[in-house]
Amino acid sequence: MISARHNIISLGCGARLWYPVNEATLSLAGSQTVRWRKPRWVPVAKSKMFKIPPRTITPKEEVVEITRLFNMYRTQMRAVRRHLWEESLRRADTSELSMQQAAEDEAEHQQILEYNHQENLRVAALREERVRKEFEANLARVEASKEKLAKQALEAQEKALHLITETQALVKTFIKREDLEEAIETAIANPIDYNFVIDQEGHIFRGCNTKPESIPEEDREKLLSVAQER
Repeated sequence: MISARHNIISLGCGARLWYPVNEATLSLAGSQTVRWRKPRWVPVAKSKMFKIPPRTITPKEEVVEITRLFNMYRTQMRAVRRHLWEESLRRADTSELSMQQAAEDEAEHQQILEYNHQENLRVAALREERVRKEFEANLARVEASKEKLAKQALEAQEKALHLITETQALVKTFIKREDLEEAIETAIANPIDYNFVIDQEGHIFRGCNTKPESIPEEDREKLLSVAQER
């Protein structure tokens, strides 16, 4: 509630402000809380009229410490101002210190460029050496691979020649078509018995009708392993 006669603002919950306000303040009364302060023309309260506040006495040790801290602060601030002043002079483009610093930076830059060039040359030499060694290793590996392939090809050729030779020798034993009847008659007239027996002493008796007593002992065939042991 706003009273135009007494300029009183009611903020709810029983809070009331007793000081003059203008229209702008009245327009914000519903959304803003204003801290209450006693106006200047209001006299001292009767409860405090004859009350003299005690004088604050600072101990001597605290005064000495405050003085020391202040002197330290003043010295540090003077050093900071001096540093900033020298830094501003150093950073000035026309100052002698700036020109000297620029010359030193340029000399350092040239030195770094020269070092970079030498380092590039060194790295290039190492790279060329590494590439050369890799090329030689690859060349040696290729030569070894070629020799291995040539050896394998030679072995394969020898195996093929051996197979051809065996096949040619086997072909010679083949029966021709025109000799087939004669070969059959010869096989019937001369039967071959592939049966054989071996006694305990390692003698071989070939044929199912062969008797051991019919072959002299010195003419009996023995196993190769038994003959080698003796």
